[in-house]
Amino acid sequence: MKKYFLNLLLVASVFAGTYNDPYTGLDKKDLNVTHELDQFMYGDFTEIIRFNMLDFTDGYFNDNARENFDVIIKTIKSYIKDNRVIKIKVIGHASRRTDYYNELSIDSKTYANKIQNIYRFSQDLNETLENSQNFSNNIAKSLVDNNISKDIIFIEYRGSEEMAFTTATDEGRDMSNRVMITIYVLDIKNTDTDTDGDEVLDSKDKCSKTPKNIIVDKVGCPLDTDKDGVFDYKDDCPKTPFDVKVDLVGCPLDTDGDGVLDYLDKCLGTSKGLTVDMNGCPSIRILAVNYENDSAVIPELNYNDILEFAEFMKANVPYNAKIIGHTNSIGTDSDNLDLSRRRAKGIKEALVKEGIASKRLEAIGKGESEPLFSNNTEKGRIANRRIEVQIVQ
Repeated sequence: MKKYFLNLLLVASVFAGTYNDPYTGLDKKDLNVTHELDQFMYGDFTEIIRFNMLDFTDGYFNDNARENFDVIIKTIKSYIKDNRVIKIKVIGHASRRTDYYNELSIDSKTYANKIQNIYRFSQDLNETLENSQNFSNNIAKSLVDNNISKDIIFIEYRGSEEMAFTTATDEGRDMSNRVMITIYVLDIKNTDTDTDGDEVLDSKDKCSKTPKNIIVDKVGCPLDTDKDGVFDYKDDCPKTPFDVKVDLVGCPLDTDGDGVLDYLDKCLGTSKGLTVDMNGCPSIRILAVNYENDSAVIPELNYNDILEFAEFMKANVPYNAKIIGHTNSIGTDSDNLDLSRRRAKGIKEALVKEGIASKRLEAIGKGESEPLFSNNTEKGRIANRRIEVQIVQ
């Protein structure tokens, strides 16, 4: 009979625990609840959806609670998808875990009660508030983890102030460890849409026409990893160094078209057709002049190369030329230095004769000091008898 009475009391408490929200900020001023509580009491709502409790028996989010939570998530997302404006209240409750908080003092002098009290578990209001706070925070985090905006979630924790179930049984006390979730649907339609489908609402989207399936930042704009002003999905050169000017596809400029990018080019504006070095500066050019040994006379068969260079100089007036004569190692150093100077001077005179201003040309000799090949072979000695032209600005 006693067992039947206890079960009946538990069932009655379950029905008595049908969730309602009688609290206002004034009523619960001593509890840690939101300051905006009255908005739920007096808000203009078209619908209020209360869900089955999320069971935290023994302090854990159990399987039954997870099933209920999945239903809650689906419902919330259906309202959001339907563009409804909603608020979500998450309220944590906790049990003191003993049938009467003053029971420890009753008949404590008897041996039996002393033994019984050792195995009782009791918590004060602060401890139950902490438990209920942990329960509600746990659920709020799970909501956010399921892509529910934290801006529409309101958290409260009420400790053991609203037990809801009987304290006469362990089961009843366990069921007071719970979280209640309620959806409040406002009497307005959410007009803030996401036109480009990038999951950033238009009111916050600074790039509202982003193509589909493009990764965006918090304000809805495509990523620009190298900060060159060209979005990654359009950027053909996604690792451009910072503060380097780029073209429409995000690649560094090569204004003079010499193959050396402007930010690496130490000779910007090099004319087309010039061979340049790794710094973008005109490189040394070797004129094909096959001098006889110990001679500065330009062979007639090499004169076409002189004419070709003269035409280049006419087409590139901003440039000057340094003409450098070289010899092989046959003869004395002083003789070879003099011979190299005469060879350079002869090329200069030939260019002047072809219409190149003398002031644009400088003739110097370096004798045998800079051989290209070994002077121990005939081929090497022939190659070392040469004229080099260095283009300068």
